[in-house]
Amino acid sequence: KNSPRLVIALVGLPARGKSFVARKLLHYLNWSGVQCKIFNVGRYRREAYKHVAAASANARAQTGACDADFFDAQNERAAELREKVADLALRDML
Repeated sequence: KNSPRLVIALVGLPARGKSFVARKLLHYLNWSGVQCKIFNVGRYRREAYKHVAAASANARAQTGACDADFFDAQNERAAELREKVADLALRDML
């Protein structure tokens, strides 16, 4: 695990092609002989949010879909969950 590593982070608005570009990069880099993997933090977030919302009567929340309140800077509980999710993705990546 002491090999040099490169992280390419794609950020932007929803449905703007980040996952599409990531898959294209993955295929190209693999073809070039570079081992790589995609880490989609949104997947980590949806999975974590499903567990938090399991007791909720909201069916949408139980699928992992978050509303805007989840991303509100004033929402301390959600901020803590976002931090944990980012840490999980980072640990998997390294």
